[in-house]
Amino acid sequence: MTVPVIALRRDRPSGPAGILVGLAGPVLVALLVTALAAMVQAVTQGSISDIVLLFGINAIMVVGFQSFVGNTGIVSFGHVAFMAVGAYTAGILAVPVGLKAVVLPQLPGFLSHIELPILGTLIWGGAVAAAAALLTGVAIMRLSGAAASIATLGLLVIVNNILDHAHAVTRGPQSFYGVPQSTTFGWVFGSLIVVAALSALLKWSRAGLRARSVRDDAVAAEAAGVRRLPARLGPFMFSAFVTGVGGALYAQDLTAFSPGSFFVAQITGVLVMAIIGGLGSISGALVGATLISVLAELLRHVESGTPIGPVQVQAPLGISQAVLGVVLIVMLRWRPDGILGALELEIDPRRWRRAEGCEPADTPVPAAAPPEDMPTERTP
Repeated sequence: MTVPVIALRRDRPSGPAGILVGLAGPVLVALLVTALAAMVQAVTQGSISDIVLLFGINAIMVVGFQSFVGNTGIVSFGHVAFMAVGAYTAGILAVPVGLKAVVLPQLPGFLSHIELPILGTLIWGGAVAAAAALLTGVAIMRLSGAAASIATLGLLVIVNNILDHAHAVTRGPQSFYGVPQSTTFGWVFGSLIVVAALSALLKWSRAGLRARSVRDDAVAAEAAGVRRLPARLGPFMFSAFVTGVGGALYAQDLTAFSPGSFFVAQITGVLVMAIIGGLGSISGALVGATLISVLAELLRHVESGTPIGPVQVQAPLGISQAVLGVVLIVMLRWRPDGILGALELEIDPRRWRRAEGCEPADTPVPAAAPPEDMPTERTP
């Protein structure tokens, strides 16, 4: 009997090792995405390293977005707010102490003497974003459906206005500069692998199960003892942490940014990647991020002019956005659940061992001989 070791499944296998099996698939997809990015980096000899890093940061953003939307069913339009919080937190902590007196002369004293390496900025960027999610999620996560989605959009507008007017900490609408360029290939894609593993751990944990039970039937879940607010608040905070890490990497890649860098336009790309791959799947989020990033880069080359033989092909400006819109409409029409839907790649080596111990399906089973004292039928 043939039993696939690698398969697409909606639920993780049961048993003590089931959680490890559930983790292995998304981690493998993240490793494959990393290998693809490394190959592109090597082939192009680093000439498009900025694009490769931006792709990795987008993948982290999509995984963070999916970990909330896939488990709660609430489509968030405000996750870029947590990206902004993570970016500004990392920027404040990463600017050299000697430069802070010039860039941020009114910064509070306890912050003006702190300078952290990239690991510290990533952790603090994610932690401050998670704290912001805790403060706002207590109110937002009590809502459901369209009301919750609109509330997350309101959160984005509020955060953007705070950043615009907090001159002492963010320089207001002016460009925040002086951030050292610390984001590297290793930090981006190492973070992506860790984030994929943590997202899978959340999905297959009891917290993820409670969140999905509220998503599928809130009344039945509450009747079974699952409280709506804590079940949604956990994935909301985790998603904000991951998004804050993505924002910290983004800040230390750009080195200069403003509140306008984190607004409605940024959530559009993340939303399209998640929908194309599948809102219910971590593996699908990574697949969607890869496909849309590759397609967008190809369309960008066509817009700027690409020679095909003796002919110079150049599409009208803005064609890339139009094509992405058409792809999204086609996907929503014929496959609304996305490429993978809620399916996850799973690797279960236990199936291989079971398959080795099984008899082939076409092996005849010998008939048992009758006992000696049993009378046999005689033919006349």
